[in-house]
Amino acid sequence: LITLTRHYNGHIRQRAVLCLGFMDEVSALPALIERVNDWAEPVRRAAKQSVWLLLTPNNAASFVANLPAIFWLLQCQREDHQPLVDEIVNFLSEEVHAPSLFAGLCSEDKTVARLSLDILAEREQFPLKQIFGQAMLHHDLLVRANAARYLLSAGKDVDHDVLTILLKDSFAPIKQVALQYVIDNAFPVSEPQLIALLFDKNALVRQRASALLRERNGDPVAHYLAALDRASTVTVRKITLWGLDEHRYDGIVALAERNLDEHYPGLYYSALRILILRTGDDAREQLLLSLRHPSLAIVKVARKLFFQQKIYLSLSELQCCLDSAFSREHVEVYYFLAHKLNKWDWLVFLLDNAKSENLSLIHI
Repeated sequence: LITLTRHYNGHIRQRAVLCLGFMDEVSALPALIERVNDWAEPVRRAAKQSVWLLLTPNNAASFVANLPAIFWLLQCQREDHQPLVDEIVNFLSEEVHAPSLFAGLCSEDKTVARLSLDILAEREQFPLKQIFGQAMLHHDLLVRANAARYLLSAGKDVDHDVLTILLKDSFAPIKQVALQYVIDNAFPVSEPQLIALLFDKNALVRQRASALLRERNGDPVAHYLAALDRASTVTVRKITLWGLDEHRYDGIVALAERNLDEHYPGLYYSALRILILRTGDDAREQLLLSLRHPSLAIVKVARKLFFQQKIYLSLSELQCCLDSAFSREHVEVYYFLAHKLNKWDWLVFLLDNAKSENLSLIHI
């Protein structure tokens, strides 16, 4: 019968959807929803009738699982499906059926979880804080972000436990809105929490945490310098360099030079980028040295910075790099960088190096 709901003959489709409705076959719900937007009006009418027949308490969980398909009807143009969608949402929002929506917050299908959250937050069948607590356990970033937005916008039930959950979330925009709420509402946050956020990977999170710390007469620069003095991880060293750079620390250039560690390309990239931003043309020589480095990882860091910072590379400089290439992979990087040359220099570069082993690289 489910197969017949897609039959080319409209009369057969109509009978199939009617039979499925009277059989109370909830597994056919996706097919019935699809036929609600059938091109034949009698089939659409029959499909809606069957959907209404299936709209029973025992089938509430199935309707929640099919919320993405149900809301898809609102995008269809053959008929106004808003009344049917509203009827289903009202049914699921009733107190006796709302637990199925709450269970939808745990769905592996992120769209089901998002729609369940929207309906629950709008209809308020459960306390918003309870909805928030469940939603923040979901793996989907948007489910958690929307839950945070609903709770913070309500302006109630926001306590230290809620802020702790938000400030520890892995998704940077959630921490950003939480810190903005703290700033706007003068909400008290412990100093250890703010210090921990100084070492967040996101720049805006670091900046807002720094602003709050300075309001308490704290010194973010002192915390960064203390972190560098301790035996910290490469990630912390990298973030510390960025934090000090954001605070225009006077000794940032010297620190960046000391952290050009070829064993850690990520740290090397951060230190070299800071040098480029702070010293301009003076860092060009260091960038060229990095481009000729024996380590392919460091060469790729330099290539990335050439493109990011829109630094001009001359034909002679690129030719020197090619002449001292340490490996075939180095040569591929230099041919890739040849695209930054003007068209004439690019052609000269290709002709000067038109060796048989380089022919395959011309189209890179």
